[in-house]
Amino acid sequence: MGRKSQILLFLVTNLMWGQPTGRSIIEKMDQLKQPIDVKILFKMTLISTKNGKERSRSRELTRIEKKYEDGTFKSKLLLRFSQPKEITGTGFLMWDRIGSDTDDQWLFIPKLRKVKRIRPNEKNRSFMGTDFSYEDLSERDINDDIYEMNGEEISNGTICYKVIAKPKKKGVQYGSRIIWVDKQNSLMKRVEFINKKGELYKILDIPEHVKNRDYWTATKMIMKNLKNNHRTELTMLNIEYDLGLKDNVFTERFLKRN
Repeated sequence: MGRKSQILLFLVTNLMWGQPTGRSIIEKMDQLKQPIDVKILFKMTLISTKNGKERSRSRELTRIEKKYEDGTFKSKLLLRFSQPKEITGTGFLMWDRIGSDTDDQWLFIPKLRKVKRIRPNEKNRSFMGTDFSYEDLSERDINDDIYEMNGEEISNGTICYKVIAKPKKKGVQYGSRIIWVDKQNSLMKRVEFINKKGELYKILDIPEHVKNRDYWTATKMIMKNLKNNHRTELTMLNIEYDLGLKDNVFTERFLKRN
């Protein structure tokens, strides 16, 4: 092998070793420090566009989540709407179990005074008229997907890695997702949801994050449904970390409290 060929091989090899894999990018994002529990107040705005005109309606809800480091659960989540009046008290409870393909989800409607369990075949439905499905509310385990590096691009003014995530098992809503991860801080900035026909279906943009203590938190999220010209915007109004939340907060009994 000539000297020029050896130099070229050396440069190519170093370039390959220096390039992170899709899996390593997602692992680094997954390893960001998180609080044991968190309570966030959000303003939610539902926006529809028809004939070039936008119509919007607003809600307020609180998100409460607790992480577990061992045992049966990875996390438990409670969502509760406080405005407007017609949906005040409506709640959603989710248990994310370790080693389970699906999580447990319940919806409480105060007018019916009944807790409805969300079945696996219902998880592709819209959550409370938003552009998030019940499946979107679940946190996918890092081992549920196969990852492929797909280059770099700017999203929301930030240079990001693009990673294609394809599910290992059938029975999920999307054929694949393209995840945009901030190169500097390993933050998720955008997700493109591809349906099983290979079409771009929804886009989640996360343009703003804030760092409090050691924790990064998204302060704004926008989910766009490209099929019906509708979007859901979430804006953080207040946040509290490490409150020492008790397990009884994440129960059906507490879910039914107004």
